[in-house]
Amino acid sequence: MSRHIKSLINQLVSAAKQRGLTQAQLAEMAGMTAVGLSKAKSRGDIRASSLEALAAQLDLELVVIPRRSREKAAEAIKSGTFFRASGAPPPDEPGRGKA
Repeated sequence: MSRHIKSLINQLVSAAKQRGLTQAQLAEMAGMTAVGLSKAKSRGDIRASSLEALAAQLDLELVVIPRRSREKAAEAIKSGTFFRASGAPPPDEPGRGKA
C-alpha cells in the first residue's frame, strides 16, 4: 500500500466531488468500474494509465516535483515571501522606497 498513491486518488475523487461528480461517475468516465476505483483507493494501488485517465476527466495533469521544491514553496508561502518579486527587499529592510 502506498499512502502517496492513496492521497493522489483521494485528491482526484475530491476534485470530482467539487465538480458535482460521484466517485462512480468519475470511474465510469475514465473507463473504470466503480468497484475497481474503490479497490484502488483502499489499496493505494492503481495503474499509472488509470490514474492519468481519472485526472484527464477532471482536466487535471499529473506531475512529479522534487520534494524539496514543494517544501521550500510551502515555507515561502507561510513566511509571505512567495509572491515577492525577485530582488525586492523584504518589507522590514531599509530602502523599500516608501513615499
